[in-house]
Amino acid sequence: MRISANRSQLTWSPVLGWVLLACATSAAQAQTETSSPAAQILLEQAPVIDIPDVPVSVTGAFNAPGEVGIAIGAFTLYPSIEVQAGYDSNVYATSAPTVGSPYTLIRPVVELKSDWLNHSFRISAGAGVGIYANASTQNYWNGFVQMDGRLDIREDFYATGLVAVRRQTEALGTPNALVATSPTVVDTIPVEVGLYQRFNRFFYDFKAAATRYNYTDNSIVSSGGLPAASRNRMEYDERVRLGYEVADGLDVWVAPGLNQRIYDQFVNAFGQQRDSTGWNVNFGATFKLTTKSILEGYVGYSTQTYIADGTTTPAFTFGLSGSWNGYDPLTIRPSFIRTINESPYSNYTNYVSTVLGIDFTYDIHDAWQMVGGTGINIADFTPAPGSGAGPRTDYYWRASLGLLYALRPQIQLGPLYEHTTGWSTNVPAGGPSYTREVISLRLVARR
Repeated sequence: MRISANRSQLTWSPVLGWVLLACATSAAQAQTETSSPAAQILLEQAPVIDIPDVPVSVTGAFNAPGEVGIAIGAFTLYPSIEVQAGYDSNVYATSAPTVGSPYTLIRPVVELKSDWLNHSFRISAGAGVGIYANASTQNYWNGFVQMDGRLDIREDFYATGLVAVRRQTEALGTPNALVATSPTVVDTIPVEVGLYQRFNRFFYDFKAAATRYNYTDNSIVSSGGLPAASRNRMEYDERVRLGYEVADGLDVWVAPGLNQRIYDQFVNAFGQQRDSTGWNVNFGATFKLTTKSILEGYVGYSTQTYIADGTTTPAFTFGLSGSWNGYDPLTIRPSFIRTINESPYSNYTNYVSTVLGIDFTYDIHDAWQMVGGTGINIADFTPAPGSGAGPRTDYYWRASLGLLYALRPQIQLGPLYEHTTGWSTNVPAGGPSYTREVISLRLVARR
C-alpha cells in the first residue's frame, strides 16, 4: 500500500497482513515501496486473526475527506490509533474444548515523513497490545520502529535504505505457530539497501537484504516443535529487477534472485542441519491503469537446497498485488503469493505457502463504508529426510465483513465480524482443526 501525502487511502488490509505472517517472508523483503509501515506493524495475534501475514485485522480503508497530518517544519507527522473490543469464540484455535474470551486490542502508530523536493526520509513506530479477559496466557504486545529513505543521485537514479526492529507474536492457528501455553515471540532486525536507475525505457532495481531472526519460547512447545534456539537464524536476499516500459503505464520485467538461510546452531536440537541456499526467477508486469488502479503480477520458479544432504524443494511461484478502482465507490485489493518458507517442526524442513486473498472497501453513502475480505492459505509441508513423516497439507480460510461510520472526518467507528476455519490432511501430526468467530467494535482515529 502506498502512503499518499494526505494519507487518505491508508488502510491496514487483512489480506496483506495475512500474507506477511502466513508466508513468513523476511521482514526486509516484505517491506517494499508499495507497503505501509503501518501494515507491517503488527501482524497481530488473534483476535484480528492475523493469519498474517496473514494477516487479519481489519479491514478497511480510512478515507478521510479532509487532509490529515501535522506539519512540523519540512516534515509531516501522521499519528493514528485503533481500538478494537469484542469477543473471540476460540482463543486457543483448538477443536475441543474451546475457550472463548472478551478481548481488547489497542494499536497506536506514528509516522514522521519528509516533504523535501529531493530525497526522502521516514521514521515510523507502532505497538499492538492484546488483552484476553479469560485467557491471560494469550495476552501479548508487539511493536516496531523503522527508518527508511531515498537518496536522489540524479533524475531517474536513486539509492534506497531501510533498517528496523520488530517484535511479532506467532498467532495460534497459523502455519508457524507451535502449540504452547503461551505463544512464541520472534524479534527481527531487517536491513535493506537498493539502487534504482532508468535509461529511457529500460530500468533496473537492485535490492540486497539481511534479516536477523531471534525466537523466544514463553512456554514448552509441542512435541516435535523446534525450540527457539534451533530456529534462530540469519536470512540474506539478493535480487534484481530488469525491466522495460512497453507503453505509458505498462512495464514488463524479469527478476532473478538468490537467498541464503544460515542457522545459529549448525546442528539443531534434533540433530538436523538446516542451512540452505535458494534461487528464483520471476517474469512479471506492472500495469498502472490510473493513479488509483495499479496491478502487479508475476509467475516464476524457486528452489531451496539444503547444504547438508543436497535435498531440494522446488516450487512454481506466482504473485498478484495492487489496487483496482475502476468503479469509483469500490476499491478491490488482490493478494496472491506463493513462497517456500522455513518450518517450525522437526519432521518437516519447510513448507510451500500459497495465499489467495482479496479484500475490498465500498463507500455506501456519505459517512458509511463497507469493508471486508476473504482468503485461503495452503501450506504444503516437505517431510525431513529420515523423519518418517508422511505428507501433510494444512488449510486456513478466513473471511471478514464490517461497517465503518465516520463520526468526524478523521474518526471512524463500526462493527466487524471475522470467521476462520483451519483443517489439515494430517491432524494427528499437529495439523489444525478448528473454527473461530470474532465479533468486535472497531474505532479508528487519524490526525
